[in-house]
Amino acid sequence: MRPLVAAVLCFGCIATNRVTLDETAALFHDDLRWGRIPAAETSVDARAREAFQQHHRGWGTQVRVVDLDVDAVRTASSTGMLRVRVTWVGGNDSTDVRESLVEEHWASTEGNWRLVREAVIAGDTTLFPEAPAAAPGAAPRATPMPPQAPV
Repeated sequence: MRPLVAAVLCFGCIATNRVTLDETAALFHDDLRWGRIPAAETSVDARAREAFQQHHRGWGTQVRVVDLDVDAVRTASSTGMLRVRVTWVGGNDSTDVRESLVEEHWASTEGNWRLVREAVIAGDTTLFPEAPAAAPGAAPRATPMPPQAPV
């Protein structure tokens, strides 16, 4: 009987250590909302980190987030998609309120959810700045997040 009790307790501990997409996304969006980009970056897949840094390089200066609202969530076993409405102001003009709808794609490996791709799908597309121009003769820098299987 004791091995059974130990197994149940052990399984319960393992199950509670798994973080849900909702929990991860809530912390991620809270970090984005308050300009804690390095903290938000910890929820980004390593292969997508450079593109994420490019997308958010002006946040806190050229982009000040007023509000973030999750409009929709779809999940499968190890993938998820969120649509997030971002209300923001550009530059120093606090009267120029803009809104963008961002689609985020997430993937879970070993119980850890990571952002793998994001894109503005509606509203003001200037939320994510364009990549800086490459020097003549230099290889172009791609900023789109790496593709992931559809959710």
